[in-house]
Amino acid sequence: MRKGIVLLVITCIFSIGLSTALSASDLRWHAGLKGGADWAKLIGEPVSLWLGDGQDSQLAGAVGDNKVGFTGGGFLTVFFNDFFGLQTELMYVPKGGQGTASGAIVFYPPGDNPRPAFFDGEVYAYLDYVEIPLLAVFEFDASEGGNIRLHGYAGTTFAFNVRSEARLKGTATITLQDTSTRYQDIDQKEEIGNYVKNFEFGLMFGGAVYWDIGNVDLVIEGRWERGLTTLDNTTLYRDINTRNISLLFGFSYPFGG
Repeated sequence: MRKGIVLLVITCIFSIGLSTALSASDLRWHAGLKGGADWAKLIGEPVSLWLGDGQDSQLAGAVGDNKVGFTGGGFLTVFFNDFFGLQTELMYVPKGGQGTASGAIVFYPPGDNPRPAFFDGEVYAYLDYVEIPLLAVFEFDASEGGNIRLHGYAGTTFAFNVRSEARLKGTATITLQDTSTRYQDIDQKEEIGNYVKNFEFGLMFGGAVYWDIGNVDLVIEGRWERGLTTLDNTTLYRDINTRNISLLFGFSYPFGG
């Protein structure tokens, strides 16, 4: 229900903007690059069952803490008037999260056969995407001369998974054949692509400051995005979504108009 209301609001924003754009005669274009810090986390049902060899694990915990990474890419904006425009982007976005968990896993010792073990430590989910946002942009002058402008935007995102990897970092307790136990520090990575869907549809909101310094604009931007489709590709059908907050810096080159 909540997702449907948000989509309805986004549709109304695009409809109002496009109706205004139909009467436009001159177009202004902006193209640029941007990048910066990204704080990613997973929300919804516990996600640690992905880890420790996928559905065969018995981890208890969650990967709901923020994981910091770098995001960046390019964008193209067309303004139909002094107020409204549309923007599309091609971005690399690191999603996922981190947290703590414990439980049974399959441990892969170097040069040895896989062994059942009890794990206790940190877990990381690295879910990287190539993302294409489609955004409605609203521009406002923030200075008398017009050299500082504010942008507010909202829209949808289309994300394609290019990396799905889990990392277990902690202590593994291994039971040997003579029933004795051995403790070993592990830092183990596993592919989890079979448990993650290849495509994600989401929403994005944000704002930016554009500062005209001559032939280019300097850009400072903040954004929030949330995946609407579940990532879970297992038979458990859990509702697991991404959430990212980004702080971006870049430049924009205006042309046309």
